[in-house]
Amino acid sequence: MRMASPLRRILGLCSLSLLAACNAMPGEEAEDVLASEPAALAVPSNFLYRQGKQLYLNGAPYQMVGMNAFPLTGCGAAPNDAQLDAFFAGLRPNSLVRTWAFKPQGMARLEKVVAAAEKYNQKLVLTLADGRSYCGEWDGYNGSDGSGKQPSWYSSGYRTNYIPWVREVVTRFKGSASVGMWELLNEPGDADTATIKTFFNDVSTTIKGIDPNHLISSGSWAPWAYGGEAGFQSLHDVPNVDVGSLHEYDYDYNNGNTIVSPHFAPALRAMDALNKPLIVGETGIQAADSGCRTTRTGRRDAMRKKFEQYTAGRAAAVFVWTWQATTPSGCELNFGPDDPMLPMIKAFPLPQTPPPTGNTVQLNDGTVGTGTGQFEYTGTWEVSTGAGKFQDDDHFSNTTNSTYVVRFNGTQAKLYAAAAPHHGIATVSLDSGAAVDVDLYASARQDQKLLWTSSVLSAGVHSLTVKVSGRKNAASTGYYISADRVDVVTAAQGDTTAPTVSITAPTGGTVAVGNVTVQATAADNVGVVKTELWVDGQKVAEDTTAPYAFTWAATAGQHSLVAKAFDAANNSASSTAVTVTASGQTTVSVQLNDSVVGTGLEQFEYTGTWEAGTGTGKFQSDDHFSSTTNSTYVVRFNGTQAKLYGSAASHHGIAAVSIDGGAAVDVDFYGATRQEQKLLWTSPVLSAGTHSLTVKVSGRKNSASSGYTLNADRVDLTVLR
Repeated sequence: MRMASPLRRILGLCSLSLLAACNAMPGEEAEDVLASEPAALAVPSNFLYRQGKQLYLNGAPYQMVGMNAFPLTGCGAAPNDAQLDAFFAGLRPNSLVRTWAFKPQGMARLEKVVAAAEKYNQKLVLTLADGRSYCGEWDGYNGSDGSGKQPSWYSSGYRTNYIPWVREVVTRFKGSASVGMWELLNEPGDADTATIKTFFNDVSTTIKGIDPNHLISSGSWAPWAYGGEAGFQSLHDVPNVDVGSLHEYDYDYNNGNTIVSPHFAPALRAMDALNKPLIVGETGIQAADSGCRTTRTGRRDAMRKKFEQYTAGRAAAVFVWTWQATTPSGCELNFGPDDPMLPMIKAFPLPQTPPPTGNTVQLNDGTVGTGTGQFEYTGTWEVSTGAGKFQDDDHFSNTTNSTYVVRFNGTQAKLYAAAAPHHGIATVSLDSGAAVDVDLYASARQDQKLLWTSSVLSAGVHSLTVKVSGRKNAASTGYYISADRVDVVTAAQGDTTAPTVSITAPTGGTVAVGNVTVQATAADNVGVVKTELWVDGQKVAEDTTAPYAFTWAATAGQHSLVAKAFDAANNSASSTAVTVTASGQTTVSVQLNDSVVGTGLEQFEYTGTWEAGTGTGKFQSDDHFSSTTNSTYVVRFNGTQAKLYGSAASHHGIAAVSIDGGAAVDVDFYGATRQEQKLLWTSPVLSAGTHSLTVKVSGRKNSASSGYTLNADRVDLTVLR
């Protein structure tokens, strides 16, 4: 749910809660006895899956506490690259983060977020649309942000825009282990439960037809929104919906300080009856350093209690609302990167998650050298012995910049060492990449503590570097770092079969100079871990997720394109070369008139209700106009920029304008006196290629206007010829 304001969000939820009869929490039911060794399911390594009411990862039970982070994909202020990297680096390995995958924010931003999650071995709940119609996700909405979708959307309207987007996103990321689960819709409502259930069945069947390996969550509110416990159970009684969802903000409701929502027990009973897991998809508490009912540290402590109660009550995951890249100044649910909740979430005790399948090798600090599987020390290190250390020995140092490097052949590394009251902060990096801080402090000594886990790596030789930073947290009395043990996950043995790979586009002939999209397919008997694009004998790009696509900056002349595919055992294969010739293009300016109608390039395609008008001052003496909400026109062009011209007038409203289906911006057509052919909006300079300009009647206006009308008159384009 996009939060327009904390108060609006709380009041909205509270007013809806008044419609429900909130019974007291019943007594705890006896927990079901889970099988101690569940049979492994046929899912790829490191994919989240379920057996009955329990989530699993790599053969072990999985339970997680985490957070919503909807700004990651661009709803509101998206984090920059450094903030995005720091966010995922700061989570525990295999964390589960819930974020938006809405069409208005676009595929490019979503790809960046998934790539960052993959880098740090993190997982995402990707919510595919918004039942509340926030963040520009206005497909089928009732008329304004937060108004919700129309019942007709749930019965059939979703097939127009939503289903094609679902197909595109699921196809793009079906091979990624960093997708923990798909979520059909955030907070579905505004239609009867039977209609929503039919919608769930259709969409979940579509997703499983493309991607049978990832879980599907409902994204639902609590039972009160669907006719109570029986309705909640019926809603989730759909074969391909794997996980039920509960949203609650009862701590702030009536200032009640509620830890366990009264809606949790009926939701859990409903999911137990279906033998499916339940997640608490949203919960939150308003807080600020001052001027709020709860402080940030008070929220941390209350949220810890919520985590304890919900995980003990068999919630498969709990997500607090919501992280953002900057620290909020007011009293609200949102929290920033310095909030005291974050270290609590990271340290909250949960079952350990095993690494992806493969053999594990334990490397001891006493094996010294510069080869694979050895510890190479630089700076000042001393040796000590003692019970509890791995193989009864370790190395230690408090000299700033003293370093050890471990080179290994495998797919993952885990760092174990002693945590103690006099220990400081180490910097840890892989393959000379960006270093992250790892704190070795503990109030009481703990030997062989798991301190850090790498992301899942491509099979091959890697290097782990650990350095004494000369820094410590305030509670520590010293700066010591110890070296004791590194566990390495090696690639599965015995795979000698190379992948198959081919380039599917372009297949030859002529392409334009500039950015060219190259597409490839690859398959393997175990699994493809990456594909590479080579042009004229040089590697230019790689992609780790099917469908494989690359952007190549083509220069004029003839070129040879080859795709290479690799599996986890480092078997590789190359495609047949494709020869293309890149030819130069020039840009020209085109003035496009509204009466040039069609679905091709440099034409106006109208949908909804539009009328044609004539008059002096209009471009070529004519225009089109409409005041019907959601009436739209689209102009497609092969070029780099679009400029929107129209009439400003006293009865004109606000248009929603977007490029390539991205986030829409408001453009106001109001003018106190009429102005024809006024430049109303200019797009940014775009990459050379095919683009679409969409202009929609928003049904909104500024307070000075007497109406909602928009007109279509002229679009100036910079196109390639």
